[in-house]
Formats: sequence, structure tokens, C-alpha cells
Amino acid sequence: MGEPISWTLRGFHNRTGVAVDDFSIIDMPGLGLNFASGSLPAFANGAGVTYTIRYRVAGDNQWRTHATNINAAAPFTFSLPQPGNLQYTEIRFDFGTVPANFGLGDTIRLTFIAGDNAPNNTLVNNFVMLYNNRNVPGESPDRPIVIPRPPTNGNLIPNGNGNGYIELDDNDTPMGEWIWNGNEWDFIEADNGGIPLGRIPQTGLQGYSQWLISFIFLTITTGLGTLCFMLAKKRKNKGVR
Repeated sequence: MGEPISWTLRGFHNRTGVAVDDFSIIDMPGLGLNFASGSLPAFANGAGVTYTIRYRVAGDNQWRTHATNINAAAPFTFSLPQPGNLQYTEIRFDFGTVPANFGLGDTIRLTFIAGDNAPNNTLVNNFVMLYNNRNVPGESPDRPIVIPRPPTNGNLIPNGNGNGYIELDDNDTPMGEWIWNGNEWDFIEADNGGIPLGRIPQTGLQGYSQWLISFIFLTITTGLGTLCFMLAKKRKNKGVR
């Protein structure tokens, strides 16, 4: 939690074979996915197309505009303020009229901060595509589990293995390591058995760390779009969230 997780949208190109109007892509992250930034490509067949980025936040139905007249033929990155617990309920990209095969082979990368309020510690992300007054929804059949925060108010930094945290004292000296065993947290003191922190054996936990550091692909077969996401590499530096 408190660390970045990136999702990659792909397969969203205009497959109708003709130009369509009011073409939009809307990502709708659930609780526990707190949007931070996005990276959009130079879209295929994007010459002459511009788009607008809009968003809504939890508790407010008003659409807010972040940027307009963005050149779809050039890459674009953006970010929205994210203190770590602000939920952007919809991130919307409005392209207007686009030609056939617009966006063919392109991807959009969205980065979130993992929060501690995902229902049942489960991340859920939905998206919908709009065109010609139609909408095509998609939903992930896979729902990755969020590791809950260790039961401590201490200063924590990721352990770099993707399966736990190192707890530091007020002098930034390691006190021990919290390891998630799949059901609960285990705490191993830094001087346990004279084993230096960072060299404590992780026997039996590889299965849980694997899914935290490997790519997770999600395919939506309905309508125009498919959506994939992958877990971002955990940041190791203290204070980076």
C-alpha cells in the first residue's frame, strides 16, 4: 500500500472500418486505486485529431477538465494531485470524431497509488468505450489482492522483495522485517539469529512474491476494447510513494 501500481490499456482502436463520432475512453478505478498519472501515445491515424482529459472525484458528480486540445498525433503525459487517498472515480479521454483504425496497436499507461480501502483488499478496475451514442463496458475477471498494512504505526519502507516491509526506528535504523505469509504478517527482528537484515531466508514465500512482481494480463473480449494491466515495480527509496 502507498506504492505505485500501473495498468496498461490496449486494443481500444476504432474497429468499425469507418469514422465514428464522440469516441471516448473512460477508466473507472475502484476503491483502493488512487489515480496519480497517465501516459498516452502518439495515436495511430491521429493526425488532425485532438482530445480532452476530464475527471471526476468521489463525492462529486461534476466533470472537471484537466487539459484540452491535446494533439493526438504526439505523446502526452499528465498527472493529477494525489496525496495518497484521493479517489478519482473516472478518468476520461474525449477524442471526438476519429477515423477507422484510430489507435491501432497503441496503449495507454495509467499509474495509481494503492490504498488501504479496497473492499476485501481486492482491486477492481472497470472501463467503458463510447462512440456514435453507443457504450461498450468492460470489466476485469481478475481481481488482484492488496497486501494489508502491517499492524504497526512505525516507519515502513518496502523490503524490495515485493512481499513485505522493513520497519525503521526514529533514527532510521532497521528494527526488523514484516513478511506477508499469505494470511497474516510475520515479524522477524533485525538481529534474529545474527542474520543481517536483507539476508533473512524467504523460504516458502516465493509464491506470494511472484504475483506481486510479475505481469498480470487481463483481456476483455466484449466490443471494441481489451484491457491489460501490470503491476509496477515497487520503489525502494524511502519516502517515495
